[in-house]
Amino acid sequence: MKKFIQKSLLLSLAALLLAQIALAQKKRAATVDDIMKIKSIFETQISPDGSQILYVVSEPNLAASLYNTDVWLVNSKGGPAVKLTNGSGMRDDTPRWSPDGKKIAFLSDREGGKPQVWLIRPAGGEAARLTDAKSGVQLFEWSADGNRIAYLSSDPPTDEEEKKQKERDDTKLIDQKFKMTHVYVINLDDKETKQITRGDFHVSSLSWSPDGRHIVFAHQPTPKVPDAYKSDLSVVSVEDGKIRKLVERDGSDSSPQWSPDGSSIAFASNDGRLDWIANTYLCVVAASGGAARNVSRNFDENPAAFKWSSDSRTIFFSAVQKVAAHIFSIAVDTNEVKAITRGESVYGGFSLAKDSSRLAFLAQTPEMPNEVYLSSVASFNPVKLTTTNPQLAELALGQVEVIRWKSKDGMEIEGLLTKPVGYEAGKKYPLLTYVHGGPPGVFTLSFTPQLGSAPIPLQAEPYPLQAMAGQGYAILCANPRGSGGYGEKFRQANVKDWGFGDYNDIMSGIDYLIERGIADPDKLGIMGWSYGGYMTSWTITQTARFKAASVGAGVTNLYSMYGTTDIPEFLDRYFAAKPWNDIATYQKHSAMFHAKNIRTPTLIQHGEADDRVPLSQGRELYIAIRMSNIPVEFAVYPRQGHLIMEPKLQYDMLSRNLNWFNRWLKGTAP
Repeated sequence: MKKFIQKSLLLSLAALLLAQIALAQKKRAATVDDIMKIKSIFETQISPDGSQILYVVSEPNLAASLYNTDVWLVNSKGGPAVKLTNGSGMRDDTPRWSPDGKKIAFLSDREGGKPQVWLIRPAGGEAARLTDAKSGVQLFEWSADGNRIAYLSSDPPTDEEEKKQKERDDTKLIDQKFKMTHVYVINLDDKETKQITRGDFHVSSLSWSPDGRHIVFAHQPTPKVPDAYKSDLSVVSVEDGKIRKLVERDGSDSSPQWSPDGSSIAFASNDGRLDWIANTYLCVVAASGGAARNVSRNFDENPAAFKWSSDSRTIFFSAVQKVAAHIFSIAVDTNEVKAITRGESVYGGFSLAKDSSRLAFLAQTPEMPNEVYLSSVASFNPVKLTTTNPQLAELALGQVEVIRWKSKDGMEIEGLLTKPVGYEAGKKYPLLTYVHGGPPGVFTLSFTPQLGSAPIPLQAEPYPLQAMAGQGYAILCANPRGSGGYGEKFRQANVKDWGFGDYNDIMSGIDYLIERGIADPDKLGIMGWSYGGYMTSWTITQTARFKAASVGAGVTNLYSMYGTTDIPEFLDRYFAAKPWNDIATYQKHSAMFHAKNIRTPTLIQHGEADDRVPLSQGRELYIAIRMSNIPVEFAVYPRQGHLIMEPKLQYDMLSRNLNWFNRWLKGTAP
């Protein structure tokens, strides 16, 4: 009998395996068109009683070349999700429950202007506009009694400024006459609006006191990006506008959150260090003032998206951990950190029920974009509540493997290998190496590419990895020294070393895959955006091993970059000097000063309105390669900044990259 049972079990397993193989054979490879149909989910907002969850879905409209975002609602017990908003504008997002759970506020541009706060009931119906801010609303928060909403809005143009604009007499003075953002409060009953803060400072975030009498806010000298590292905290009286300073020191102190019991304020901080690369910490200060206390000093990464527990004793936060991302809790009294989620997955976008017993969150894998999940906090047992992209079940996707190797100096490096669809062990495949941005970016076990449009947080990925895997490519996504997710020491490891240690890390990973018999050494390609574009442009000046390259928004000349970017301080930190004080270092690490060595056919892609890495960086590389009679193509995307946001242009970006590598690694025409 025992042998009979074992034989039956083996036959059943064999039948199951054959069924899975048959199912896999019916699936087709992904295309760029498939990628452009994927809907992306951002953030969750669980109702105060934990019974319902709001989330935001971004959906591309290729015909109109725009993204629509809408608010959806799903019951915590499961069942079909409901599309709660369907505005005529591009965006309905940032949903927030009223404290009693009877109303939902959200941001919308449905009347064709600036985003305003709108209100809707959980049961649906017509939404009603609440605010009428001339410059629009950037973010908002309910008061604890649910009768008021505080929001941020920037200074509108004066009548004189509008007159000059119409008359084309509107000379701009750089770094002068900034439009600051300030705090406003609106009453829901009569819509009476009051400006709470005034002055020569820019507010970036806020939080109500539980009694509704005060608002704590983060502020910086100007709206300029580098000034975020000079932000401090103050408290303002809602009644009379009197301001008292709460935290004032070097570095960034931002994103304050008042504890439910009113005694403390938590905030994100550099803990007094003016350092773009150092860890960000969670700090706590008494609401009455005093010294701030670093409660996450022993957590060697950057906590994000933190929230207080209902008893004010615990702070929940999310953070990247190597190739995963998890949700943690930290005890405010003891600084003890505990992981709530587990496994090699990417968790985030979380929210807590009012009593902190239940957790709504997003989870994704390399084969599945974000979906909404629910779990108890005490015992992690995730329940999947949404299926937003059922069409992905029809596609054969490349399997992703976490790999590790030793670099030239013995440092262990980690990365991800996406195997080609239909991968066969022992067979060599063309290998594309993808270098992330940053440098403190990081590749995680997330679905790639992720697309969407501002203001939703996103990665507008330029490379269609799964379409590439479907066409027989293996893809290496390396996390070289300087990457995030591995602690501050690893993140600092490429200071004054761009193009050297990180280059060796990446090339060692390629050699590792060649040694494993996966990568064909004669069919190598490399690609990357921003810092990844820097590394790609640098790499093709150091070796002729690659048959094709794609440089996206790449830093190619650090010297000229310094004088044209909106964040020159970033280069100060990485190279410990201004270029005119250390010309040799800036030239040593710049691709343009080694451009005579380039032999690789190169595609260059760049946003025309990029302030972070200006278009001139791509143009310099293009001229150098063209003048050397090396095949080169330069695609400039109008209206686009550092990321390409319009769907039609995203489609071109993805397709052009795939076609470029097919042309030079496979010899196939577009």
